[in-house]
Amino acid sequence: MPSTRRAGASIVAAVARLLLIGAALLLAWPGSARADEDFFEPVALSMGGAGRVIAVDQSTLRLNASALGVRPKYLVGLSYGQTVRERAHQFASGAYDSRTSEFFLGTVYSFREFEPTLIPEEDLNWFLAHKQDEIHDQRTYHRWDIAVGYAFLKRKLNIGATVRVIQQDMLLRENRTLFTVDAGLTAAPTEFLLFAVSAQNLVPTRDLRYATRLSAGVGLDLDYNPQQRFGVQAEFDVVFDFTTAELPTTDIHAGVSVKILYFAAIRAGFFSDRGFLDNNITWGLGFVTEKFRANFGMAIEAGTVDRRLREDVDADQQRVVWSLGIDVSF
Repeated sequence: MPSTRRAGASIVAAVARLLLIGAALLLAWPGSARADEDFFEPVALSMGGAGRVIAVDQSTLRLNASALGVRPKYLVGLSYGQTVRERAHQFASGAYDSRTSEFFLGTVYSFREFEPTLIPEEDLNWFLAHKQDEIHDQRTYHRWDIAVGYAFLKRKLNIGATVRVIQQDMLLRENRTLFTVDAGLTAAPTEFLLFAVSAQNLVPTRDLRYATRLSAGVGLDLDYNPQQRFGVQAEFDVVFDFTTAELPTTDIHAGVSVKILYFAAIRAGFFSDRGFLDNNITWGLGFVTEKFRANFGMAIEAGTVDRRLREDVDADQQRVVWSLGIDVSF
């Protein structure tokens, strides 16, 4: 037992050093774009991006793999969503196993096809004026995330890492392949109270859509038993973004899910981006049984939209991101 504890302490210290080193290295990559969010599955989306502390769905594989180890579970999920502003269609499928042993493993594949808002005379160093209306930017991203981790001390202390590969096929730019890694730690001092720290994209991608982020959060999980008729999950995260602005920005993610009479779930949340320049209200509904869930989630940007808008889509519709999905767990 002492040797196990020493080994666990050594691994935790190594993860902590990795987080600090990654943060120091990536302060040197300034920018001014808006990073993509990684919580496009319906439960995480409807809870304002919750998923870094509580494993609410397969979004947690991308946000903080260590959170998968807290509750022993098999989960398989599918989802489809749209981001109206970019005419984006996104499909994801994934699975993880944290039940077989203290060692847990998961993977998720996502496919995204979209058209970023394009102003030819600003975005391109060449264009034909008489064909300006015909120019558009079509992109297809294939993304694979593989998460691994280990649960120590009867799942009270969990570490995890994610390896990410992204294949970008683009119409107006050269195709390329990106590689990066995440790391995280989640602690559960009690059965229902959780704390987590994590880092995303520690290896620089030089793509501002995949920002380097450090986060810390707390979660309250009173819905850990699938046989409960009522349950509550709540999470609050503070996320530090180091790459999408000249100076680091602070983002907030908060959400709550309430299960009622065993079969229905009502969810709501909020998240900010770019230091409160973008503020989103989220909501969602779910049909929940002991082993099966069907979920819908939506995010609506509130206030003034501080970014480019498409001319071919109604301005209010461009505030909306939505997702629906199913998953099976046991």
